[in-house]
Amino acid sequence: MIRPVDKSGQLALVVAEIKQKGQPSEPVFNTWNLPKKKSGKMRNSDCLHVALRPVLTLAQCFGLFPVNGIRAPDTSGLTFTWRSFKILYCLLALFISMTMTICSFIRIISTKFHTAKMTTLVFSVSSCLTNIIFLKLARKWPEFAASWEKVEQEIKVRYRQPPKYSLIKRFKIVTVIIITLAFCEHALSLASGYISARECAALRGDTDVTAVYFSTQFPQVFTRIPYALWKGIVVQFTQILTTFSWNFMDLFLILMCTALTHHFRQLNERLNNVKNKTMPEWWWAEARSDYNSLANLTRQVDSYVADIVLLSFGTDLYFICLQLMYSFDRMTSFMRTIYLCYSFGFLLGRTTAVSLTAASVHDESLLPAPVLYGVHASSYSTEVVRFLTQVTTDNIGLTGMKFFSITRSFVLTVAGTIVTYELVLVQFNNVQQTSPLNMTNVCEVK
Repeated sequence: MIRPVDKSGQLALVVAEIKQKGQPSEPVFNTWNLPKKKSGKMRNSDCLHVALRPVLTLAQCFGLFPVNGIRAPDTSGLTFTWRSFKILYCLLALFISMTMTICSFIRIISTKFHTAKMTTLVFSVSSCLTNIIFLKLARKWPEFAASWEKVEQEIKVRYRQPPKYSLIKRFKIVTVIIITLAFCEHALSLASGYISARECAALRGDTDVTAVYFSTQFPQVFTRIPYALWKGIVVQFTQILTTFSWNFMDLFLILMCTALTHHFRQLNERLNNVKNKTMPEWWWAEARSDYNSLANLTRQVDSYVADIVLLSFGTDLYFICLQLMYSFDRMTSFMRTIYLCYSFGFLLGRTTAVSLTAASVHDESLLPAPVLYGVHASSYSTEVVRFLTQVTTDNIGLTGMKFFSITRSFVLTVAGTIVTYELVLVQFNNVQQTSPLNMTNVCEVK
């Protein structure tokens, strides 16, 4: 026998809630007049798991981020296992990077020190560490992605206004720009190396330009083992993996910071919509809860990517100083000058993008303060005080393993540091150039 539904009991609960809160459970300020139910495509356009899908697929093509299930509809399909082709490919790339690092280290200790040799070692070590860090992150990614998705689901019901650009569209635009610029930089590097190899081959009277190219571009390898074309192809492939990992490190940080900033802006837009309006205490408690969830999510992101931040800023700072130092060298060819100028501009722009997007997380976390300071006296409550206290005292943002916090003032500090180190490097390079013990072969790439 089917019993009738007791609607009077449900109605009584709703009436009691209205009397207790003074407002219905659904916020009445949300007057965007949008349908509550959306298609799956619209609903997932701001989901981090979906937005990162093409980016992680690209990373796995170069031996990074060996996590399974990135094509799954949600984070429940994400898994990590040591028994997969992806992990095998990742370990192979790591082994090759470690081999190149060892070769570069042996070259330094067996020959006279030069800045170019140190640069090769730093680049190889950076690639090796990047592979290790992203392998470690891939192990924890299913758990982290599930935590992020949980926060998204908790707050999405209150933020129905669609942004001008969805998260997935922003990710695609940023990824295409950075990867395209990185491809152009690598193409210029190959062109510069090939032209230098032709000049060197003509100087030596050698007809095998390809052999000269590999021997001058990778002396840490082919001064120890005899050259063969297949070996050169393997080493060049390794260089491609290394270059991609270096660029992907900054790209990943930009995307993660963009996602965090996106959610903080949603909250700030919601607060600005009720600025100077009278809102009940339960509404402020709800807003403070959302802010606290985003603050905890930021701390969780920082715990996962802090080592990436430290490595990114360390290597970028080193290579910016180095490329500035190379700009004082007037002995380079025209093509190499073009490559160095483009590479320096791209590196400087990429570092600035990482710094500003990471600093924007901290900036957005402070924006609720003006709204809270202007709360009407009739709306002022304990929840507003707690909210304002958290905004003004909680230091929200990404750090480099707690060594530094990324804010806009930190960007100026980095700029001053670059100038200081550049003066030291210029003096050091002048000593190297005038010392006969440190003069390198004219065919060796510096």
